[in-house]
Amino acid sequence: MGPNWCLLPPELLQSIAEKATSIADYIRFRAVCHPWRSASSPRPRHLPIQLPWLMLPYKAHGNDDSTRLFYDISASKIHSLDLPETHGVEICGSSYGWLVLHTGKVTSLFNPITRATISLPPYTVPPSDLGIAPLNVQNAAIFFGDCCVNNSALCSTHTFFVEKAILTSSPMDAGCMVIIYTTSLWELAFCKIRDERWTVIQYHEEGPTEWYEICDLSCINGVLYTLNPYGFVTMYNLITPSKTELDCEPISSIIYLVQGVDGDVFLIRYCGEHTVYKLSIDGEPTWIKVDDVGKNVFFVGGDCQAFSLSSDHLQLPGAAKCVYYDSRRTEQEQNYLSWYNHKIKLGNLDNETVTDLSGDLGSFQINGLWRESLWLTPSLL
Repeated sequence: MGPNWCLLPPELLQSIAEKATSIADYIRFRAVCHPWRSASSPRPRHLPIQLPWLMLPYKAHGNDDSTRLFYDISASKIHSLDLPETHGVEICGSSYGWLVLHTGKVTSLFNPITRATISLPPYTVPPSDLGIAPLNVQNAAIFFGDCCVNNSALCSTHTFFVEKAILTSSPMDAGCMVIIYTTSLWELAFCKIRDERWTVIQYHEEGPTEWYEICDLSCINGVLYTLNPYGFVTMYNLITPSKTELDCEPISSIIYLVQGVDGDVFLIRYCGEHTVYKLSIDGEPTWIKVDDVGKNVFFVGGDCQAFSLSSDHLQLPGAAKCVYYDSRRTEQEQNYLSWYNHKIKLGNLDNETVTDLSGDLGSFQINGLWRESLWLTPSLL
């Protein structure tokens, strides 16, 4: 009769579990038997940052299927997860392993690995505000007086359309903030995890215009940076509070705003190839094209989503100065509908070479009914 591995001492099992470096291996370890599961933490803090998974597009409206497909770069395989929590809702962001879900007047955080959910304040509660008025408001006192009078009506009668949401850190951190950009009357707002109401950073006085439209945002050390489609940046100090517009030289095409691993602010421009710029605010604010991005490894998805991880954490030799991105090409068009073939490619910023990492991942539509691809850094925290 062979040894009974379930009878190993708990302290030995814990030591073995802490040797695991991948989420998949750790989950398999905990699935062996009850003693192994009891000896290992469900929220391990020893696991290194994982290579992101690409959540492939899916039909978000008019579809009863709750299966979501994730391509795992490290394992070179697609994981199929049944996530009914994502059915019938908008996914408006992905940060620190959590998805930001939105429907109607409710926004929540969801970890697709642990299936944990965190509720955020309802929009039916009148918000606080930081006192930052829109650019074209002449009298801020009158403007905020009107906002206070109309707060209850604003919250209870308007549908909120959250275009993008980011987290400033893991929701397990006490100081984590969720920041949203909406095309409703609240333009920018934030809350902390246990807040009872949202705090509006800036209201729309009227509907947003193309010039002031925000296509991306990032928050670094208490300063929120927003980017419009022309490469203009606005800084919101959430501590002071104050707002500063940076008169940068316009940069058009497909652009992404990224927080670097050392606190730098990068802009990634895609026009057939990826070009990286770093924001300089020494003297006249400007975007400076850079070839050396240090230890930053960039991940670019659909719908203006991009972020950076340190090559030190990814255990990938030569991974720095690279862009992992979802490459799509038109495969077929019929009845005015376009189907796009997706694959993950690796662009080297040093020698401008491109490597196909995944092969074909399938064909999907990109329109108002389909959710675009999204990177997720899997986490058990």
